[in-house]
Amino acid sequence: MRTVPVAVVAAHRRGHPLHGELLTLGARFLRVARTAPVYRLLALDGAGVARGGLVRVAEGGESVEVELFTMAVGAVGELAVSLPSPLAVGRLALADGDSVVGLICESWATGDDVTAHGSWPAYLAAR
Repeated sequence: MRTVPVAVVAAHRRGHPLHGELLTLGARFLRVARTAPVYRLLALDGAGVARGGLVRVAEGGESVEVELFTMAVGAVGELAVSLPSPLAVGRLALADGDSVVGLICESWATGDDVTAHGSWPAYLAAR
């Protein structure tokens, strides 16, 4: 079975409300990492589970903490079709120069910019 590393930034992290979805898909934790400094972290608008997402920007980006998991390629597809818009699966650039599959936001996503917190857990703790 072929596996790939997958980066998550918010509600799918360990200890957060949607982490069980990753476990159901067989995800295994690898490590904490940081993105390249080309993203903004948004607390997405909408009801229900508080969700965050990364939007890649041409200017003004920062490095944001993510968690990396290993998942079967087919499980990544299952995750992708379960995500509500504006979340999607795409490529994320990491600070170490690697590029991984990850949860991202479409460019039209709306919400509060919480990038200054550096991570989703830090944002939640500050609310």
